[in-house]
Amino acid sequence: MEDSDEFDDVVLPLRDRFGEYAAVFAVGFGVSVVVGVVVGLFTGGSLWSAAGYTVMLLGVVMMLAGGASGGGYTHLGAGAVGAAFGGRRVDEEEQEYQERRAGKRQDPMERLQKGLRPEANPRAFWQVVGGVLYIAVGIVIVTLGT
Repeated sequence: MEDSDEFDDVVLPLRDRFGEYAAVFAVGFGVSVVVGVVVGLFTGGSLWSAAGYTVMLLGVVMMLAGGASGGGYTHLGAGAVGAAFGGRRVDEEEQEYQERRAGKRQDPMERLQKGLRPEANPRAFWQVVGGVLYIAVGIVIVTLGT
């Protein structure tokens, strides 16, 4: 039996991930257009505008989610709580135990700084790119409807 942890850090090249990204983009686009058409039917407004604005809304949400996870803002809360109340993440417990045995003491501000320097996250980058594309497509849909 193989250890699944050895494959966690493997990042496939873009050409291998692009098909999956395109499929997820297409599904998101289709669902947002359907939601926009339903909203347009209920409100009695233009279906083009309702679909376009819904696609743009999805783009904004994608950009916010990708920016938060890629910029380290999702780790900032854990670091701040750890610095304020002495809490720690599970992966830090073993490291902190070893440092305590060696007589070292970890600075709470150092723990906070870890949350401000996130590791590379290609998924977050492509999530933001997808959000920009959704907004661009939504603008095109709205302008076609006018």
